Amino acid sequence: MNYFDKLQQKVNKYKSLYSNKYKKAAIKLLWWNLCKLFDFKSNKQKFDPEIEYRLDRLSVFIPGGIGDILIGLNYCSYLLEYLKDEIKAIDIFVKNTKLVKELIGESCFNIYHEDEWNQGRVAYLIDFRIDRFPLIVKNNLVLLPSNVNLKLKKLVKLYEEFYRINDKIVKASPKIDSLSIQYSIINNQNRLQQPDIYGFLNIERNNYKFLPVVSDDKKYLKELKLADTKFITLNRGVDGNNLESESTKLYPLEYYNELVRQIKINYKDYKVVQLGVSTDRCQLIKGTDLNLVGKTTLNQLKTILKNSMLHIDGEGGMVHLRKSLQGGISVVIFGPTSADFYGYSNNVNISSSACPLTCEWINNKWASYCINKNNNHICMKSIKPNSVFEEIKKILK
Repeated sequence: MNYFDKLQQKVNKYKSLYSNKYKKAAIKLLWWNLCKLFDFKSNKQKFDPEIEYRLDRLSVFIPGGIGDILIGLNYCSYLLEYLKDEIKAIDIFVKNTKLVKELIGESCFNIYHEDEWNQGRVAYLIDFRIDRFPLIVKNNLVLLPSNVNLKLKKLVKLYEEFYRINDKIVKASPKIDSLSIQYSIINNQNRLQQPDIYGFLNIERNNYKFLPVVSDDKKYLKELKLADTKFITLNRGVDGNNLESESTKLYPLEYYNELVRQIKINYKDYKVVQLGVSTDRCQLIKGTDLNLVGKTTLNQLKTILKNSMLHIDGEGGMVHLRKSLQGGISVVIFGPTSADFYGYSNNVNISSSACPLTCEWINNKWASYCINKNNNHICMKSIKPNSVFEEIKKILK
């Protein structure tokens, strides 16, 4: 709303309130115009001619792998819905722009490389960084009149209060993530809801507002001879953002081999398809019908995950991707990470009580080696293939 629209609004208001008190109405209008005059002068002094101002939108930097990006995009979808009357768009900054553009297709978000974020050449209304919680890195609300963006100001006030109380878990990610997980579990939030500080945006626990696009489902499935076939997908690997290719999050290879053997004996009409980011990060599992490790684009991966009858995996990006695609059930085998926090209730989340606690980010090397000196990797080794297969039978019955 420009100056003249606001002025007309004031005239109409005072005409109604002071219909017989012209002097009072004139004083009120005079005072309002004086305030506006100082607003204009103040704002003019604040703007730098060397900077491009995008004060109709927010910027959000989302680091991490595909799971973190999906959760960040879901948060941004809720944020944009809440602020739809106050901002025009949210610009997203990521490390791998090609991957994210392929993930989202045509969407309301503009995608930029992380190197362009918060560089001083462009000023957004607010710059956020989302590790686990959205952190306000720069706030330019002062550049706008005090009576606009009231919803955003309410959100900012709430977030700043949260930062004052929880400074440690907000600003020390990821090394302090074990504590941020505990905080979220105590407040009955899972990983999908974690960015929703105080539950203000009402992010749902098991459903994504942000939905990745999928195209040419049938065409690609026909190429793989999967279009008219029931098939199961499985993954044993972590993406390139994880420094450890043989992470403690991974179910033992020999257990996967035995699990596939049992599936093939009992469900001969199902094909078993192995997925994975690359052969150097995903050891091959024996007995599968189709090896697609390192052979799919992201669009192709989305098609396969969405259409498989069942997906078997450890906790990671593919489970989040399948969920965001509104695919079917995943059987997820948890070790050092928490099923209560990362699990979706309509998946089958399998974890062991052999180790008393999850150990994610207990130390900096938690993904490299087991910190349990008495029972190495017992969290995974105690989950036998037979017990996983029993859960699979309940789904494929």
